[in-house]
Amino acid sequence: MGSQPAAGPVAGPSAVWGWSRLEPSLDNGGQPAPCQRSLHVAVVLEDKMYIFGGYDGSNRVNDFYEFDIPTRRWSIVSASGTPPSPRDRHTGVIHGSSFYVFAGFDGAQRVNDFFAFNFGESKWSPVQVLSGVAPSPRHSHAAVVYGSSMFVFGGYDGSYRSDFHEYNFATCGWSLVSAAGRVPRARYRATCVVQGGCMYLFGGHDGTRHLNDVHVFEFEPRVWMTLNTENPAPIPRDSHVSVIHGRSMYVFGGSTGSAMNDFYELRLDTCKWSPVQALGNPPNHRFCHVACVCKDSMLVFGGYDGTNRLNDLLEFKFGADLMCCDIPPSTLVEDLKGLVDNELLSDITFMVEGQPVYAHKILCMRCTYFRAMLTGSMVESRAKEVVLEDVRRPIFLALLQYLYTDEADIALDDAMELFQAADRFGVERLKRICESQMLASINVENAAAIFHAADLHNAKSLREKCLNFLLANFDLVTKSRAFEEMGRTNIELVFEILKMR
Repeated sequence: MGSQPAAGPVAGPSAVWGWSRLEPSLDNGGQPAPCQRSLHVAVVLEDKMYIFGGYDGSNRVNDFYEFDIPTRRWSIVSASGTPPSPRDRHTGVIHGSSFYVFAGFDGAQRVNDFFAFNFGESKWSPVQVLSGVAPSPRHSHAAVVYGSSMFVFGGYDGSYRSDFHEYNFATCGWSLVSAAGRVPRARYRATCVVQGGCMYLFGGHDGTRHLNDVHVFEFEPRVWMTLNTENPAPIPRDSHVSVIHGRSMYVFGGSTGSAMNDFYELRLDTCKWSPVQALGNPPNHRFCHVACVCKDSMLVFGGYDGTNRLNDLLEFKFGADLMCCDIPPSTLVEDLKGLVDNELLSDITFMVEGQPVYAHKILCMRCTYFRAMLTGSMVESRAKEVVLEDVRRPIFLALLQYLYTDEADIALDDAMELFQAADRFGVERLKRICESQMLASINVENAAAIFHAADLHNAKSLREKCLNFLLANFDLVTKSRAFEEMGRTNIELVFEILKMR
C-alpha cells in the first residue's frame, strides 16, 4: 500500500486495557442522559461528544445532545434554524466548525437531505449544493471526512448499494468517485474509518448474508484494494462500530443475527486481527450503537440488545493501568500557556504596538526565525528588548501561545491575520492550521479576500482551493465587496480567474 498508518501507542504485555461505565454528573446544570435509542449518530469535537437523532423504540427523534467529557455533563444543544427532521440510520460527520447530517429514514421514507450545524453560530441550515447530483435517498450508509470532502459509501435505497460519492465542502459539489481496483460488494450497515491516507471498510450485510471482509480505499491515487488479514477475523456482522486509535482499527459489537459484545483489534501495519483482552465488566450485547474516540478513550453510547433500547455510556481506556491509583490529568499544556506574556523567568521582551510582551529564549527551539534573531549575529541577539512592527499584539500573543503549547485558539476573524504572522515568522504548521480554518468557513463574501491573501503569501494549496470555489460560484463572488477590493489592488488575479472561466 502506498500510505502507511501513522505511528501510535502500542500496548505491550504489561499494558492493561479496561471498560468502565460513565455515570453522568447532574451538578452545575448537568442533565440526565438522552433517552434510550438505537440507529443514532455520534461525533467528537475537542472534548465533547455530540449525539443526534435515532429511534427510541416508538418514534424517530431529532434531539441534539452534548456530553462534556471532562465534566461528564449532558446538556441539550441550544440551536436556531431548522434542524433535520426526526430520523434514524443517517450519518453524521465533523468538518471544520460544523456538524453535518446526511440522509436516513424519517419513519415514512428514505431521504437524502443534507444539513449542517455551525457550532460558532449555534444554527442549523441546509447545506448548499452548487453542482453535481446527491446520492439517491438512502439509509444505513457509511460516511467519513478526508481533506476538504465527505465521502459516502453504500447503504440501502430500495436496493443494496456499493456506489461511492464525494461532497466537496470547498466547491459545494457532489460527484461520483472514480476509482481503480475492485469496488467492494454492495452492502448496508458497514463501517468506514480513516487512518492516514486510507479509508477502511469493514463488514455489513449484502442482503443475503453478513460480511466480515476488509477493503481499503487509498485517497491518493484513488484505488480500492482488498485487505488480506491474518488470524481469525471477527465473525461476519452488521450494525457494529469501528474506530481508529493509534495503528489499529477496533470493532465492537454488532449483529450476527443476534446481538454481540465481542471486541477485536486489527493492527493496520501488520494486518493481524486479535481479540482485545480487557479488565472491567464488558458492555451488554448490542447493535445499532455508536462509538467515538477522544484522546485515549473510546466512548460507546446506546444501541439495541435485541429486547431493549439502551442509553448507557461506557468508556474503554486504551492502555490505561487500572491497577494503580488515580493519576491526575496532565497540566503541561496549561502550565506552558501560563508562561505566555509572563514576566516570570522571562529573558526577552518584545515591544508590540508599544506594549511589552514577555517571552523566553527557549522559543529558539520552536521557531527558526527567532533562533536566527536571538542566537546569530543580529543586533537583537544582544538586546533584552526587541521591537516588532506590522503585527498586532493579540495576533502575536496567539502566535506565542502556539509556540509554547502547540495549540492555537483561532477565531475565524483572526485566521487570516494569524496566517500572515505565521508566514512572516516561518511557523509552517500554524499556517496550515489557519488555512484549514479558513477553508472550513469559505463563502461568497470572503472567498476573494482569502484567495488574494493566499496568492500574496504563496499558500499554494489554499490558493488552489479558493480558486476552485471562485470558479464554481463566479456570479455570486464577483458581486462581493472583497472581489471589488481584489480587483483594485491586483487586477492580474481577476484576469487569471476570467481566463479560466
